[in-house]
This record gives sequence, C-alpha cells and structure tokens, in this order.
Amino acid sequence: MSLQEVEEIIAVLSKQSKPYEWVVNEFSKIDEFAHLDIDLEILRLMGLSLELHNNNMVFLKNRIRKIKEEVFCIVDIETTGGKTNGKLLELGAVKIKNFQELDRFDTLVKVKDIPENIIELTGISLNMVQNAPSLAKVLHDFRFFLQDSIFVAHNAQFDFNFLSKAMNECGFGILLNRSVCTINFARLCIESQYYGLETLKEYLGIKSIHHRALSDALATTEIFKYCLEKLPSHIKTTQELLEFTQSPQKNVRKKRKSLS
Repeated sequence: MSLQEVEEIIAVLSKQSKPYEWVVNEFSKIDEFAHLDIDLEILRLMGLSLELHNNNMVFLKNRIRKIKEEVFCIVDIETTGGKTNGKLLELGAVKIKNFQELDRFDTLVKVKDIPENIIELTGISLNMVQNAPSLAKVLHDFRFFLQDSIFVAHNAQFDFNFLSKAMNECGFGILLNRSVCTINFARLCIESQYYGLETLKEYLGIKSIHHRALSDALATTEIFKYCLEKLPSHIKTTQELLEFTQSPQKNVRKKRKSLS
C-alpha cells in the first residue's frame, strides 16, 4: 500500500488548494487506485473532505474548518489477532460535533473462529457472533457512517490501518480520513506516567467495560473531549489540531513550561 504517496498528496492539500486535474492525476498515479475512475465523489467517499470551487480549484475543508464545526468519529475495534492475520470481531464508534454526540455505531462481526485468549479478554464467544453481519456488510455500513469525519482512536495507527486494510480487501478502497491518536493527544494535555486506556480512564474517573468496542469508544470520547478542553487557545481549526497532536512531545512540553 502506497501510504506515503497518499500522505504526501494530503500534506499538499492541507496547505493549499490545487487544480482538480492535479488532484485526480496524483491519486490516479497510485497503484492501488489504478482500477478506479478517480473523481471527487470517490475521494469524499474514501474519507477526504474536499470541495470544488468555481475556479476549478480543489479545497480540503479541514484546512480552515473550526474545531467546533468539525465532525469527529471516535472508533474502537476488537479483533481476533494482529493486523496480518487477525479478523475484525467488533466495531464501535461515536460521532460528535462541538462536544455533542450525533450518532453511534455498534456491531459484532461474524467470524469462524475466536482464539481462547481473545474470548477471555473480550468475553465475546462464537455463539455471540453466530448471527452477526458479515465483514463486508459491517464495513459497507461503517464506510457510510464514517463518511469524511475525522477518525479518532486510542492507538489510532492500529485501528485505522486494520480497518483500512480490511476495507481495501473487501473492495471498498483504503481509508483517506484525517486521524487523531488520543494517546498522542493525551501526552500533550495530561500529566501521567502512563497513557494506556485503563490508566486514563482511572485518571479521569471514567467507568466502562474494558475490551468491548463501543464501551471503549465511549471512554475514548471522554478522553478526547477532555483534551480538547485543554488545547492552547490559539488552536482553532481542524488542521491546527491535527498538527498539534502530531507535534514532537518534548518540544511542546518545553514550550508549555516556558510559558508557565
């Protein structure tokens, strides 16, 4: 998967508008997109919040959209294993805008086998998923639930890449949504020795069932909202938020100390 090429295109669009032909041509050069008839509608469906202006210039709306106007989708998954051989077992998500919940997504996924350690960890048995929807059905529905919102997760790289790989293998294309990792975000906003989900839940007094997708997504939502409230006052747009959460943490901490 040519993730670096995708990120390079998005990095350009996050700084400036580009002609429609440039956007289509750049994405069409990527091997995984060669079979697609790329246009803005497909790119939006894959997760990019794009708008075409009258002068034929394509604009990435996250670039100047105010954080309070942005839709964030906080996601958690349970799997039967790692990214290489694991299967999606459960998917939970919460969509919020300006701290208010908009919608929820919660489903088990039909699988043929669940390792004993995963049953012990999650409490999810084969009997529970016997009548669950197929992977293709779940991913199809989730694609339309997620749309072009900002993908948020605790250890977002794993959840995002796992779902993106599964989406692509099912023929829906990779995820192009911008993303926020609440581990990185929390490290910039919360003083703690550890930043695992259970540790942060205890720190913030969040009560929930661990290792169930929707429950963990709801807990992550509370962590995300807490961190939003701790943002430096000069950070107003989604792009500024994304850049902040990707900041070298030691540099940010030094800056915060120098201002205190």
